[in-house]
Amino acid sequence: MESTVMISSLLCNILIGCFCIVVLSWAVAAIQTVINDFKREKREEKKAAQDDEYHIKRMESLK
Repeated sequence: MESTVMISSLLCNILIGCFCIVVLSWAVAAIQTVINDFKREKREEKKAAQDDEYHIKRMESLK
């Protein structure tokens, strides 16, 4: 009887450990996604500013 309880508690601990690993990996992936989205937004803003500046210079040169 004691061996069954011991095996059950061992399997339960393994299951909880696997669940924790999965949750942590999801959290890491979510954090990386947020960071990459922030960096991409910054790059897009910088590119838009450069495009606007280029457009203004082109319009001035056409005048």
